[in-house]
Amino acid sequence: MLYLLVLLIAAPLGQNLGGFDAARIEIINTGKFTPYVATDIEAGPVTGNILNFHYFPGLNFYNGGRYKEAEEQFTYVIVRPHFLEANPRRAEFMSISYFLRGMIYFYHANGVGRHSMAKADFESALKWNPRNYIVLLELSRLYSGLGFQQQAGAVLRHLLDLKPDEETARQAQTELDKIQQRN
Repeated sequence: MLYLLVLLIAAPLGQNLGGFDAARIEIINTGKFTPYVATDIEAGPVTGNILNFHYFPGLNFYNGGRYKEAEEQFTYVIVRPHFLEANPRRAEFMSISYFLRGMIYFYHANGVGRHSMAKADFESALKWNPRNYIVLLELSRLYSGLGFQQQAGAVLRHLLDLKPDEETARQAQTELDKIQQRN
């Protein structure tokens, strides 16, 4: 019973329940301090104005190199998908939130479990939007960077099978060619 209580408490706090503690991962900011600023963008119906208070400020923090703050905002959105239920673009907002948080763990963090957390976020982004092609590119780069060339190649071949736009297809083919040269 206590274990269940810990799980229920840890999940909303952004803890990865797959065995890794997000609090042990150090997120590294590269941009100068920028204050939190809520936005006033009309992006459809939501509960609690989550897009203007968390999603869009998260994008601003991410674009400004304030990855710790961005991770906090995206986590807020990720653990509250029901706040976006009435929004026709819910899948897009959720996919991007997972993708960008995954990018933070992959490229802007240190610590045990960061790659696993990035992978989990990329996979969640794809569940929300299977045609979010950039996620597939980054997932292949994650696999490749960890030495899993076969998995990286499979992801890239799947991406090419989806017939993405020309630029994405070019990047995928370039990555696939690099993998094939290593083997």
